[in-house]
Amino acid sequence: MQNRESVLPRLKNIFLNQTRIKKNKHILAGLALFVCGAIVGNLITSPAIKKDTSQQVITLEEEYLNEADYRPSDDLALGNPPEPELRPEPELRDVSIKRGQGMMDTLISNGAKRTDAYNAIKALSKHYDMKKLQIGQTLQAVYDAQGRLSGLNMRKNFDHMIRVNRTEDRFDARLEDLPSLKLTRHVQGVIEDNLFLSAYREGLPNSVIVDMIRIFSFDVDFQREIRKGDRFEIFYERKISEDGHRVEEGNILYARLTLHGKPISLYRYKPAKAHFADYFHENGQSAKKALMRTPIEGARLSSYYGRRKHPVLGYTRMHKGLDFSAPTGTPIMAAGDGIVERASRYGSYGNYVRIRHNGTYKTAYAHLSKYGRGIKSGKRVKQGQIIGYVGATGRVTGRHLHYEVFMNGKQVNPLRLKIPTGITLKGKDRQKFLTRAGDIDHRITVKKQNILLTWNQEVAMNDSGAQDTLPHLQLP
Repeated sequence: MQNRESVLPRLKNIFLNQTRIKKNKHILAGLALFVCGAIVGNLITSPAIKKDTSQQVITLEEEYLNEADYRPSDDLALGNPPEPELRPEPELRDVSIKRGQGMMDTLISNGAKRTDAYNAIKALSKHYDMKKLQIGQTLQAVYDAQGRLSGLNMRKNFDHMIRVNRTEDRFDARLEDLPSLKLTRHVQGVIEDNLFLSAYREGLPNSVIVDMIRIFSFDVDFQREIRKGDRFEIFYERKISEDGHRVEEGNILYARLTLHGKPISLYRYKPAKAHFADYFHENGQSAKKALMRTPIEGARLSSYYGRRKHPVLGYTRMHKGLDFSAPTGTPIMAAGDGIVERASRYGSYGNYVRIRHNGTYKTAYAHLSKYGRGIKSGKRVKQGQIIGYVGATGRVTGRHLHYEVFMNGKQVNPLRLKIPTGITLKGKDRQKFLTRAGDIDHRITVKKQNILLTWNQEVAMNDSGAQDTLPHLQLP
């Protein structure tokens, strides 16, 4: 009975509890909805939700960009491409060839490894003769971020640049054209003392003056035939680099010397079968002869061919050449095309060069201070090429050039020698030359008219006092 009485109250409580649960069923459902809503709200407003540490962390993050709240990482979140990585700029070093150094020593002293320098020079030599490298010559060496030699830039001449670039452990070289502008200049003047100084005062560059003297050397003895009051005129080319920083004088297209009232005009022209352009008189006769009248510029004829009292030995003997007095180092030119027979010390002649021009003529040059580049026995030279420089070696009292001409093995007087002339243009070549000469004459006339127009404008401006109202006109 006791057990029965004790069980009945328990059953009654269970029944009552189930009844409460049934009554509160709707309340429990509402609480569940409330809890789910709270959880979802928390997901939206919370910056991050993490699962338990046993699973992968999931981060949910959303930012709204504006001017006040912006970070670089936002670009990645929005899918924008990353900015390209900036590579360090290569280092450019200007290097110069110094005395006693070659290209290899120069590059190594500027930080290049020997292997890299060797390979770069090997590539460079495909476009440049390294034997022509001179003291003071400059080039640009390129180094990468690790300090390795990665390239070379070297100007071969006015119109070409050699660029050497590294590809891994290999160097390749290419020749790049340098753009330039070609102009023409016209200059004329009166000779007051000598041609060189008078032309220089008129603004002619040294190289152009030397070329002008050279092309007239076959017809004119500049020591004896030039007088005060004679006139010169020249029309030549000039090249200017695209950036305007470099200038190179070009070919003489036309030149005229008026000596004692008699004009000598020369035009540049390349015959059809010729390898090089040459200079011709108005009638088509070549200015070039077998030998030049004088092999030196701006020198004074100090001693003639014939018997004289020797200045060192003190007795009279035959002087078998001409002496030209000039400063030490004055260039001496080959009087004609030929082959060097001798270039060495030769007794009382000192440093001596002898050239065989053909089966008839030879020329000799004595007392040189030094020889021209590459001049040695067996070397072929061209007319006008520098074969040495004035000096005072051998048995002499002062610096000068002793010049001799051999005809059939015997010294002859160079001033009395009848030098054979060059070719004469004929047929179609002559017609093309005359057309070319007429075109040059027309261009010179236009230049003179422009100069006269400019001069008249300047005079008018000065007379009216309007110097500042119009730009000053200048011709190249």
